[in-house]
Amino acid sequence: MILRHLFAVILSCAMAFGQAAAPVAPAQSAPAAAAPAPAAEPLTATAPIVTVKGVCDPPAPDCTTVITKAEFEAIVNAFQPQMKLPQQRQVGTSYGQLLTMAAEAKKRGLDKSPRVQVRTRIAVMQALAGELRDNMQEEAGKVTDADVDKYYADHKSNYEQADVERLIIPRTPQAAEKEDADETKPPSPAKKTTTAAKATAAKAAVKAAAKPAEKPAMDEAGMSALAAKLRARAAAGEDFAKLQAEAFKAANIPGAAQDVKLAKATRATVPPNVFDLKTGDVSALIPDSRAYLVFKMGAKTMLSLDDAKSDVKTAIKNERMQAAQKAVSEISTTTLNDAYFGPPEPAQGPGRQPAANLPAN
Repeated sequence: MILRHLFAVILSCAMAFGQAAAPVAPAQSAPAAAAPAPAAEPLTATAPIVTVKGVCDPPAPDCTTVITKAEFEAIVNAFQPQMKLPQQRQVGTSYGQLLTMAAEAKKRGLDKSPRVQVRTRIAVMQALAGELRDNMQEEAGKVTDADVDKYYADHKSNYEQADVERLIIPRTPQAAEKEDADETKPPSPAKKTTTAAKATAAKAAVKAAAKPAEKPAMDEAGMSALAAKLRARAAAGEDFAKLQAEAFKAANIPGAAQDVKLAKATRATVPPNVFDLKTGDVSALIPDSRAYLVFKMGAKTMLSLDDAKSDVKTAIKNERMQAAQKAVSEISTTTLNDAYFGPPEPAQGPGRQPAANLPAN
């Protein structure tokens, strides 16, 4: 990532210099539309692309530096091969300004300063690290048809899919919305009681008397017990959509319940061991950081090799890349002096990402 910042230096540093030095052009009227020019011949690799007058290495009076098409494309390809032409034009201008600044810095002897020496050494290491990463990606991406066939045969279970149903029971209910108390609140004794106010108060009293006693608010323990009951009802064959609506109502989650159907789910999209269930089986309660989950396995199908080929190639490339990075990381061990840096901060375990997307409290 740090290597990519070098490209930003070409743009930001040089552009800042150009903005400070560029004169303001006088306003001109728009020229009349010209006839379309004939198609130009393709430029050769040695054709001049960027010409910088007044700068060269070594310095000389009235000298010129010329960047050819091949040289400029090498610069672009080193940082962003798919760059559009308008951005390439901007880079060409910025690169000329950067050459000017670098030449002036050398003239002042700044290339020999200790700070530049350190920055140069770090920049070289960053460039080499970036090149190593790119090389590992290129090597990992060399996947043959034989590699695909073998990986698919060895990992067929990864390419099973099924229409699975999922039930989400939140661990903690949301706070219940308070009802408007104006109807049941008696009028203030300090206020003069009117006939209309008396009638409203009497009506509210009758309504309150007829209202059944409210159930105690659900808490975390209650949601846990409810989760066990809903799971048992799911295993008995009750409709998942109905059970999901009950779970969200008990948790005071307003609105429509979450869709229970997961079309074409795979092992990668559900918790471990769910795909070990037989068609029609219901899982045990699966605790998540924010909810209890229950899954019902549908009919399983196998993704064909042709349909899975792209995913297989990606999986092979990712596994190779991870292995290459691990091998490099194990080459050395870095130790820091706590007397200088201070004691290390306590390690924090990776937080589990919730499998259920619950509405925020």
